[in-house]
Amino acid sequence: MPEDSHQTQKLMDFVHSLEIIPENCCGRLSCMRVCPTQAIRVRNGKAQLDPVLCIDCGECIVACPEQAIKSRTDSISDINRFSYKVAIPSLTLFSQFLPDITPADIIDCLKSLGFDDVYLSCIEGELINRAIRDYLTEYKGPYPLISLSCPVVVRLLQVAYPEMVRQIVPIQPRRDIAAREMKKTYSKKLGLPEDEIGAIYITPCPAKMIAIKQPAEQAKGSLDLALGISEIYNSLLTEITRNKQKNKTRDNSENAKLQSRTSLSWALSGGQSLSVKPSRYLIVEQMPNIIKIFDDVEKGKIRDVEFLECYACFGGCIGGPLLVDDMFVSRGKLQKLMDNMEDSQDDITNIVNDRYTKGDYF
Repeated sequence: MPEDSHQTQKLMDFVHSLEIIPENCCGRLSCMRVCPTQAIRVRNGKAQLDPVLCIDCGECIVACPEQAIKSRTDSISDINRFSYKVAIPSLTLFSQFLPDITPADIIDCLKSLGFDDVYLSCIEGELINRAIRDYLTEYKGPYPLISLSCPVVVRLLQVAYPEMVRQIVPIQPRRDIAAREMKKTYSKKLGLPEDEIGAIYITPCPAKMIAIKQPAEQAKGSLDLALGISEIYNSLLTEITRNKQKNKTRDNSENAKLQSRTSLSWALSGGQSLSVKPSRYLIVEQMPNIIKIFDDVEKGKIRDVEFLECYACFGGCIGGPLLVDDMFVSRGKLQKLMDNMEDSQDDITNIVNDRYTKGDYF
């Protein structure tokens, strides 16, 4: 752990997404046992959170049988402060419903919840793939490089391995690139200033909300709010069921199409490495395994690996604590969705070639 007082104060200033509800807490220690950084202690029969050590992984949310720990995310009513409201869903959202509920059904009903439009991050995923490949090709520093995609991993590095922070690939997350591109597009289209266009991320985990409120890289991103998938799920399912009963026409626009298999695979552990294709890589899931690997990197035991793709959640983002469905079932549905997608790689390549600007994603 860092001993420098300035570093400690900086860590204390972190915004956190987890909130303990004392009246629900029975002091069973379940949360304390699963916390990978020992950020939870039970005093006088109640759990308490150490803000210096907490990395917002959400393990305690899943472990607590009394639901005494909850995630702080924004409310659906918060979106109304924007003149134009655009949802940017994590692609894990499309794995949370029955197979007969299509992405187009889900997108259509997100609009019924109060969003003016929905923006998918598939093309941005392909742009990020190319940016990371370029960075890996030109990088001359210490290995392994570490993916930025899981904010819990980034917080862990800041808290426990500050000397390894420089090994994080400094490419912005796809959700932020998507928000930036969306605001540019809609500002020009609608004649509105970008700050009147709300970019609302639909998130599978609390840590991504923190990454929006207080980005690890310090710079303010383009996302404005984050809503947990579990928080909007029931309302969304109700709208979908109502629409199906009425045989209401779905959104068949180009924006309702999941355009990229490889981009969709980022929701699964290993998807990023398969897309980026580094020469030597490791895929690591769950905090105890990540900590072991990071300890080995710190000791110089792992030097022949070019890229580490790490996820706090088992299975990757598909195992996020703010999802509803079982991870194994969700993974199967997402894989089926990918298998059924039309092959439009040539079209995607043309779009990426047209939009990609080297150095524009740091």
